[in-house]
Amino acid sequence: MSINFDAGIKNTGDTSRLKKAFERAERGEALTIAFLGGSITQGSLASEPSLCYAARVFAWWEKTFPKAKLTFINAGIGATDSQFGCARAAEDVLAYKPDVISVEYAVNDMSTLHYMETYEGVVRKLLSAENEPAVYTFYNVCYDNGSSAELMHSKIARHYNIPAFSMQSTIYPLLLSGEVENRDITPDDLHPNDKGHEMVASVITYGLEKIKESGLKDPDEKSGKLPAPLTANAYEDSVRYRNKNADIVSCEGWSADETPQPHITDIFRNGWTAAEKGAKIAFKVSGTCIGVQYRRTIQLPAPVAVARVDGEVKAVLDANFDETWGDKLCLDTLLDHGEGGEHIVEIELTETHPEDKLPFYLVSVIASGNPEPLFLKPAFAHTIWGGTRLRDEYGYDEQGDDIGECWGISAHPNGEGVVKSGAFAGERLSTLWNTHPELFGFLSDKCKAAESASKGNEGECGSAYYDRFPLLTKIIDAKADLSIQVHPDDEYAKEHENGSFGKTECWYVLDCPEDGTLVVGHNAGDKSDLEDMIRGGRWKDFIREVPVRKGDFIQIDPGTVHAIKGGIMLLETQQNSDVTYRVYDYDRLQNGKPRQLHIEQSIDVITVPAKPASDSVKSFADTPVNTVTEMYSCRYYTVSKVSVDGELSFENKAPFLNVSVLEGEGELNGYAVRKGDHLILPAGFAKVSLTGKMEVITSTVPSNR
Repeated sequence: MSINFDAGIKNTGDTSRLKKAFERAERGEALTIAFLGGSITQGSLASEPSLCYAARVFAWWEKTFPKAKLTFINAGIGATDSQFGCARAAEDVLAYKPDVISVEYAVNDMSTLHYMETYEGVVRKLLSAENEPAVYTFYNVCYDNGSSAELMHSKIARHYNIPAFSMQSTIYPLLLSGEVENRDITPDDLHPNDKGHEMVASVITYGLEKIKESGLKDPDEKSGKLPAPLTANAYEDSVRYRNKNADIVSCEGWSADETPQPHITDIFRNGWTAAEKGAKIAFKVSGTCIGVQYRRTIQLPAPVAVARVDGEVKAVLDANFDETWGDKLCLDTLLDHGEGGEHIVEIELTETHPEDKLPFYLVSVIASGNPEPLFLKPAFAHTIWGGTRLRDEYGYDEQGDDIGECWGISAHPNGEGVVKSGAFAGERLSTLWNTHPELFGFLSDKCKAAESASKGNEGECGSAYYDRFPLLTKIIDAKADLSIQVHPDDEYAKEHENGSFGKTECWYVLDCPEDGTLVVGHNAGDKSDLEDMIRGGRWKDFIREVPVRKGDFIQIDPGTVHAIKGGIMLLETQQNSDVTYRVYDYDRLQNGKPRQLHIEQSIDVITVPAKPASDSVKSFADTPVNTVTEMYSCRYYTVSKVSVDGELSFENKAPFLNVSVLEGEGELNGYAVRKGDHLILPAGFAKVSLTGKMEVITSTVPSNR
């Protein structure tokens, strides 16, 4: 029998953490070696615990580093997957502060995007532990058909640069060639026997030995920083609720099981039991993903229950298990990337039998996916008319006395925002839009493009609604007058501006002189009059100025002649476009030359006659405190003003919500915010809670576009 061990090393990865562990072991220090996984890790079908692969790998550590003081942690639980692994990793593994962790779920997980996400949650949770353990993974295989979740899991291993070893590339080929018979190494084509466990361990230890002997690179200063997630990563923060920590809303007919749990494999502990039809128990949990664990038993008949989330039946929990190998810890998903915030999970016993041998056992409820805001680092535009107020009054770290614009929320290539903190720190907003449309509410049960693509099919996802992030939010400081200008609509821009969006925009006046004005509209009566005024330079006749004051809102539709006048500062919400046609620029020079004008395009797109100024300018200076006031809504955006003095909570049904803090400071869903902050609340923020004293402008897009 000849195993191609080298073929089993699928990813060497960043070995710096392993190098530290090897060096410490060589010095004789104390190390804890942990193994997280399912029944194969637990040692199923090994004749004794010392002969399972995990114990054999640990024995390699003992033999290789005889001076080290080594502790063995086997955290394998049969018939469990990485979704459960996320929820129990902290308690069953990280609580022991392991120095090296082996993780395997390749035959318990399916090769789907869901399990790619839950597996990523496990890997991220382990790698982000405070003591920075070395983590490696390996992929077991079904020996009858070669199936496993290696395809999805390997993407995670490569993304996080962790070592990975494969049984599909080493042991399974021996079965295909006939060199080894299935029953020589596995009784059921899934769980190895003693010989099979020995082979699995040999593939892993060969890989570890190779890494140990190779030229290992020195630890990277950035090795402790995780890359942005590949998936929506809703499961990394999973919390498991049992009778010791659950927030129980109501309980009728259920009893808490307080039997001690000396071993993690005593899986039916710390839950609740019920035997009478109609028994109900309800929990309050928070998250976008919810699962429920219960016992399925081979002691038939058994009770049946239903699980509801916020009053809606999500699953039937049938405790009858038509197998022979033993009772199973079953995990059913009730909510997967649903609305965030608090939910009520209710379990009701709906079917019992006089001959039931066991009560229904509810093991736990697991909640995951509490989203975090995307705080953005703005981009800045230096302009001929800009000033210093963006730095002086908003505290932005930007030098120069010509700072005209802060692009607070932008995915436009001319000024793109970057996420400042959290899991997606360092990512450009455009990248997130393209790789994680689910963050913006456009990945649903009906919109699984990536999963379709993984199966070789074409599909549609959120970016099919918009081919780029649709909005752009700016703060503009006009120290001097801006040019007289106009923007095209979508149709014109698509044809004449390389497929760009048109530019529908609106302004909220943050500050202005006592006699402040804006250019909104023009005085031409028809197209001929318009062209005559522009080509003849009759600007006093053409330009229409309207008085404005702080708190005014102005809608600027495509085709509207407009300009911001000197001394005014405003927040602009617009389509994600940078197409502007200058009609007139006061004959100013920049670098000794006049700036480019766009006379022909302007004449093409200006709307004649202009609509009355009263239709464009509305005052929102004195909106009620602790309310959300919608200022304008159209097919491109909905813009609202939020005034807070104390506390305010409101429901949020937007696919995502742009937030700009214009005055004051406080907290948003527990996150500190202050004047000048720009952030996006991604999908999952079903409830927005604000405390403090501040003024906020929000914007979003129609969810049904």
